[in-house]
Amino acid sequence: MDVRALHRQLAQYNRWKHQLDDRLHRFDEWGTSYQMLSSEVQRTLQKARQLLRGDSFTIACVGEFSRGKTELINALLYTEGGRRLLPSQPGRTTMCPTEIFWDSNVAANCVRLLPIETRCTNTSLQNFKRIPQKWVTVNFDPSNQDQTRAAINQVSANKWVTPADAVKLGFAMDELGERDIHGKVAVPAWRHALISLDHPLLRQGLRIVDTPGLNALGNEPELTLRTLPEAQAILFLMSADAGVTASDMAVWREHVQILRDEQCTAVLALLNKIDSLWDDLQSPNDMNASIENIRNITAKQLKLSPEQVIPISAKQGLLGKVGRNLQQLERSNFPVLERRLADVVLHSQQQIVGHRLIGHSYEMIITTRNSLANRLAECESEIQALRTAAPQEAAEKLQQLRDTVRQNHHQYHKQAISLRTSQRLLDSQRPALMAPISTELLEQQVSNAHRSLAQSWTTLGLGRAIGNFFDDVDSSLRHVEREIERSNRLLVSIYQRPEHNFTADELMMRHLLKIHQQRRQLRQLHKHADDFRYSLNTLFTRKGALINRFINTLVQEVRNTYQDLANHIDLWLQEALAPLSHNNQYQKQLLETHMMRLTQIQTQRNTHAEQIESLQTNIYQLQAALNSLEPLYQEIIQAPLDQEVAENLAILRGGQVISLLEARHNARAN
Repeated sequence: MDVRALHRQLAQYNRWKHQLDDRLHRFDEWGTSYQMLSSEVQRTLQKARQLLRGDSFTIACVGEFSRGKTELINALLYTEGGRRLLPSQPGRTTMCPTEIFWDSNVAANCVRLLPIETRCTNTSLQNFKRIPQKWVTVNFDPSNQDQTRAAINQVSANKWVTPADAVKLGFAMDELGERDIHGKVAVPAWRHALISLDHPLLRQGLRIVDTPGLNALGNEPELTLRTLPEAQAILFLMSADAGVTASDMAVWREHVQILRDEQCTAVLALLNKIDSLWDDLQSPNDMNASIENIRNITAKQLKLSPEQVIPISAKQGLLGKVGRNLQQLERSNFPVLERRLADVVLHSQQQIVGHRLIGHSYEMIITTRNSLANRLAECESEIQALRTAAPQEAAEKLQQLRDTVRQNHHQYHKQAISLRTSQRLLDSQRPALMAPISTELLEQQVSNAHRSLAQSWTTLGLGRAIGNFFDDVDSSLRHVEREIERSNRLLVSIYQRPEHNFTADELMMRHLLKIHQQRRQLRQLHKHADDFRYSLNTLFTRKGALINRFINTLVQEVRNTYQDLANHIDLWLQEALAPLSHNNQYQKQLLETHMMRLTQIQTQRNTHAEQIESLQTNIYQLQAALNSLEPLYQEIIQAPLDQEVAENLAILRGGQVISLLEARHNARAN
């Protein structure tokens, strides 16, 4: 039985990214060596490589307290040593949101902890992550079990404060537990934890986010607005013996379902602790039927397909790994979860394949090689014509060759002028595209919202102020979309001009300006704002300190999305005509080099044999450049991006060959 599907797929995923990065690097080096790539092309290659290097795979574990999230992480990350990585025993639970990853920039394994008192500020978690002095750092040696346990146990630490201070920190009175003899209550000591751990899976780019229940998600808006949306997969945990409880459904509706529906985040619902349903007095068939019945009921309640609901026992899975007991591991159903996560990793690979920068980089390699091969064939035809000409006709033949090359060069020169004009036309769209998302307009809208909030003494007035702000944001987005539609029509008209002789419609469509991601982000923010507005009646009386922080978080996320949108538009303006510009500049450069050599031959009044030899030298240079590029070209056409993904999925499914369309459908379903 395969129990290392996730390990293998993550390793393959990273090998694939490194291989793709290596291909782009080799093309960049080839262009530098033969001086055949423009600065625009090299900039595109650098951005594509940056995309590959920066991509990670994040799994977020979401669920109420005591659903087994920590034990699940222990089972996922278990390697050897017979011990748990994270504290997981009765009476101890993760008290603050925790991110587990490997930071290659930090030599030591460590736990970084953000004090709970930072909740009293309006500074976002993202900003705090850029202020290391605000964090408490505890280094540990992973080979020292006691030291590791002591460091990681800090995420479960709490502190005693007065009820008034707890409310100031954003905790509701009904969230506070029993008071001690001094009337104080226990709250988490830390607001957020970052664990940097040298681990094989984490080294491959896996990042795990552990969220401690509905209260933490509600009290830390950034978890919902930024951290969870950045995850490629969400594991939603419930207890198999309880099914979907009311609090489980609240977490699902408020924090998970929207990401699945609006952002197409991969979601797996886990019915954990199925070992609590194991009954030696029941037959295996009856027991399996009971578990399957709970699975189907859960799928119906969450409106998922049964395949997206996986009954597991994280504890038995961990014990099976520790004891190398394959029967126990198989019974825990944990290998099924790991294979499904491996499928989600593959889906991430498909998203990279579909990225415009990656597709355009591959297209540049193919068109560069084909253009070079065509130019070489033309040069060989020219030299053959010169060889067959009589010596007294050589000068006339040479002049004819120059005239032909000059005419072709003139056509590309006219095309270059047309492209410069077209680029100016596109650039002229920038003010109209940027105006609806300008910093000045947004800050004016924010100022209006704050003024309305300050003047509102009722929950109705507060809700109306928040609603008006997001109505303004929606209006700005619709304005941007109208301008994008005009700009895209202009781009299509440019590509379809006869002088460009462009037929690759798929490549043209890839270069249209699209803002799907930013639109989803803003609509999600609006949805969260609406949810917040409708809950103001309870929040305002219990969590007055939370309101200001929540509003500031929402506004900051709108700012971030606007900035991302502005950067996206600027990048599009720079690269929308890149396929046309690259082909034009490359063809012009080849013709200029060839025309210079023909001119040199004519002016030097060489003999017929010397003229042929000089042209032959040019052919040798072109042939050397083509020979150097050919291996890379063959790699690409023999194993295109889509084919590589399909083959990887076939390997993952045990060698069963399926179509790429089916692969994509399966990955989306997972």
